Order: sequence, then structure tokens, then C-alpha cells
Amino acid sequence: MHKQLLKAISLYHQFTPTEVNFITEKFKHSTAKKKEIILPLTNPCDKIYFVNKGIMRAYFINHKGEAITRIIASEDCFLTNMISFKNLGSNTEIFECIEDTSFLYITKQDLIALFNFSNQIRISYCEILELNYASQTNHIHIIANSDTCTKIRYLKTNYSYLVGRVSDQILASFIGVSRETLVRNKTHLL
Repeated sequence: MHKQLLKAISLYHQFTPTEVNFITEKFKHSTAKKKEIILPLTNPCDKIYFVNKGIMRAYFINHKGEAITRIIASEDCFLTNMISFKNLGSNTEIFECIEDTSFLYITKQDLIALFNFSNQIRISYCEILELNYASQTNHIHIIANSDTCTKIRYLKTNYSYLVGRVSDQILASFIGVSRETLVRNKTHLL
């Protein structure tokens, strides 16, 4: 269950066997069915998730009542709401499984225990966090500043593996276009 996680984080550092044991002890395994909500809007986000198999998304409802997908996390990806996770404050997003999903998670308390156990784990966490932040910043920049053709190319270049696995409505909300616009331009994705 932890093999994918260990492979993903070992890109940043080769952990000692003791560190590996502590990491696998702190990351718990769970599963959820398609359309299952694993984090409702009413709960603070007190976990970081790592997807082993399947797809999850984080989304919010805008002022028009539309679901806007902030991130889609598939195999070997992390997912959290860092604003809520940092201080265990209010949560503005819903986490939903798009497919039947197998995932690992770590609580804020267990993450702090990992940091106290190993400074190298803390350094690796910071590197992973920086890469995820850069990816999210790039995503927001493209969605906010690009025309439809650029958004479709961005989806094709970076997320083509989601086409056919994720509904058109969710993909459209992820790149900031209407479902109809995505469907009209879908031939460019294949």
C-alpha cells in the first residue's frame, strides 16, 4: 500500500529504513467509492491525501452555484486544502472521489510527529509542497489568462490521461470553460 508513496517521496531524498518505517506507520490506508465525499464543506481539512489508485478532486461552489474544480488528483498525487490544513481552520472545498479510489492519508498531528522525528522528512515535505504550489499557480495563471484554445491545449498537454476517466462537466470546470465549449473542442484532445 505504501510502495507508490515511498517511490514518490524518494525522488527528493533516500530515507533510512527507520524513516521509512515511521512514514508507513503514520500514513493510513483507506478506500472510497465513486462520487463519495471524503471531505465535506463542514469539516476542516485535517489530512493530506495521496492517491494510490483512482481519482479525487477538490472543488468549491461559486457565487453562481457552479462547481469549480481546483485540482484533480490521480495516481501518485497529493491532495489537501492547505489553507484549512495549516491551522485546521474553516474549509471552503469539498473532496470527492471521481472513481473508486484507494488512498493514503496523514493527519496534521501525525505529520508533525514525522517532522519531529526527522528533519529530512520536513525538508522533503517542503520540496513537495513547493512543487505543488508552483503547479497550482501555473494552473491558475493559465485558467485566468488564456483563451479557450490555449486552455484546451493545456488540458491535452498536461492532463490528457483524464479524458475518458473524468466527466466533461468536471474537466470543463477544471479549465474554466463551459461543458458545451469543451465538448465542441474535444476532438482536439484525442
